[in-house]
Amino acid sequence: MRALLKFCGYLLGAVLFVASWWVREEYGRVTIDQVLYHVGFGTDALLASDPELSLRLMQGLLWPTLLAASLLFLCDALMTRVAARRRARGMAADSGRSPHGAARAFAGAAGRRLHLLLPLAGLCYFGHSFALIDYLGVHFGPDHFSQAYVDPARVTAANGAPNDLVVIYVESLENTYADPTLFGRDLLARLNRLKPRGISFDDYREVLGAHFTIAGIVSTQCGIPLRSLAMFRGNEQGERIGRFLPRASCLGDILHEHGYTNVFLNGSSLQFAGVGKFFREHHFDKVMGREEWLAQGADAARMSGWGLHDDDLFARARQEFERLKAAGQPFHLDLLTIDTHHPRGHLSRHCAEHGAHDFEGIVECTADLVAGFVEFIDQRGWLADTAVVIQGDHLAMGNSVYDKLTTVPERTVFNLILGGPRRLAKNTDAITHFDMLPTLLELAGLKVLGERAGLGYTAIGKPSVPRPPDRIARVGALTRHLSPGYRRLWEPPPPAPPAMQADAPGQDAGTPYEFDFSPGAG
Repeated sequence: MRALLKFCGYLLGAVLFVASWWVREEYGRVTIDQVLYHVGFGTDALLASDPELSLRLMQGLLWPTLLAASLLFLCDALMTRVAARRRARGMAADSGRSPHGAARAFAGAAGRRLHLLLPLAGLCYFGHSFALIDYLGVHFGPDHFSQAYVDPARVTAANGAPNDLVVIYVESLENTYADPTLFGRDLLARLNRLKPRGISFDDYREVLGAHFTIAGIVSTQCGIPLRSLAMFRGNEQGERIGRFLPRASCLGDILHEHGYTNVFLNGSSLQFAGVGKFFREHHFDKVMGREEWLAQGADAARMSGWGLHDDDLFARARQEFERLKAAGQPFHLDLLTIDTHHPRGHLSRHCAEHGAHDFEGIVECTADLVAGFVEFIDQRGWLADTAVVIQGDHLAMGNSVYDKLTTVPERTVFNLILGGPRRLAKNTDAITHFDMLPTLLELAGLKVLGERAGLGYTAIGKPSVPRPPDRIARVGALTRHLSPGYRRLWEPPPPAPPAMQADAPGQDAGTPYEFDFSPGAG
């Protein structure tokens, strides 16, 4: 029984150490918020989106954990046997009579309790790796969010015709890939050649709550962070969410109210992290992912483990763009790529034929595909009334060139705005994901009253509202503590009056609601 308890202690300690190390190697910086959020959707969605994850778990987590625990247990058994022999020979009688003897006695006592000390040390390492102290600290502190949040529904139509809007989220795309001192060439050269024709924010910061794919999307579309408390409703902690921010007014909701058709095209499964649920909740008329493409006849043999490769995604995006233009109604088209996803990326047949063979080549190929899509729009003269926004969904995580990326102290998210009927100037270079919501609304031709929406400020046009000089630094305080106002955005909306239900059934999702939130100065 004692031997079993010892092995369990070593196994628990090994799990904590190896799991912390593996997650950091696999995903880079990860918070407990991020882990809890994805767990809320279940491992079935995660494994459906990333079939290779099971193999990586076996290779990087399961076998190293069992091996480490077994070796520690065998060493413990060997040391115990040696100690027993020493006692039998009477060598322990004078163990405390000299400094060396005292040291041996201390080492022996620590060794006998190593199976208890290792889990405690592993817990400390685990807590440090996942910023557990910070996570526990969010339960105490002022509700800065409710004071700073501005309901994004406070917009009015600007004079003139609306602009079509295209937003391209490129998986893990950051400006560091353009550094020739790291990679021998600018991997984003074709995209960067477009920059003189548009707007680019040189200091686009990633903040917590916007540092993984669905969080980056929610932050830019709704102007708020994504927190794990979204899963928790009072005593129903851990229950999977049924509605995705039903009380939040997001980009799709507002554009829908102004007559836009909203479309989201994605290569991977819509189950993963609730991506499909988010877009369907917020008035997107068409939402496509791996399963939907297969149902339409896409060749599974041409897909990666995640889903549709980026070359196929952009081929279908061109068809969708032409269809939307032909309809003659204002539209909002969102795309999300996957080929540059960590840890090794996904090499398509197209990219391989164009010389790509490693992760750097995949990044370069995807950047070329994005630029080619913009050139397709431009060549048909549609860039004049279409605003195109290209941005990374977040900074890169633990991929095969991560060691190079992390040598740069200030990494920033790649971004570029092109097109539209009027030339707009940026009013800052320092932005976060939250600032993209009011900026996107302005690009669509709407007027953001007070130049604020969600937690963000519009980053284009001449500002008439002063920006606090420490605005970016204060974003962390706005998103750090649990907020009743933020939690309320996840609550089901109140039922509509009977007359409204009869006139407009099913229109409660995403409807703008007014909150008693002070605009604040933050």
